[in-house]
Amino acid sequence: MAKQWREIYNEWESAVAPSLQQFAASDGFRDFMAASAKVTSAFAAEFEQASRRWLHFWNLPAATDVRKLRQQVAAVDRELKGLKNLVFDVVAVVPAEAAPATNGKAAPASKQTVSEPAASKSAATKASASKTDSTKASASKTNPMKPAAGKLTAAVESS
Repeated sequence: MAKQWREIYNEWESAVAPSLQQFAASDGFRDFMAASAKVTSAFAAEFEQASRRWLHFWNLPAATDVRKLRQQVAAVDRELKGLKNLVFDVVAVVPAEAAPATNGKAAPASKQTVSEPAASKSAATKASASKTDSTKASASKTNPMKPAAGKLTAAVESS
């Protein structure tokens, strides 16, 4: 039975295929397809506009609203990644032994290791703190973004 249907289809296709190929290659077919695409596009635009009005009437978000929100979220995501990279760059530049900025407040008591005596630890902390303060002062004159980076670094180091 299936063989009969296949034979019928093959006969029909061999009879119709040449004329269909000729029609598909004609200018009339191309014009028809172009007009059909324009009508379809115009219908879709009109439908979108009507549905947007209806949804806004009922205070519901339309596809264009969701698209705008997705673009805004993507922009915030890109900015957040940039800030994260900036934080990692700043943390990578600051040496691990540098004392955190105190901003005029008393420095917190640091934990001492067994291998270092208390006097050398406090001297090293004072030396690195004065070095950090002089670096901040020179950086604030040359680049206004450095003090914020210094505060950011201090926050990261204190946590």
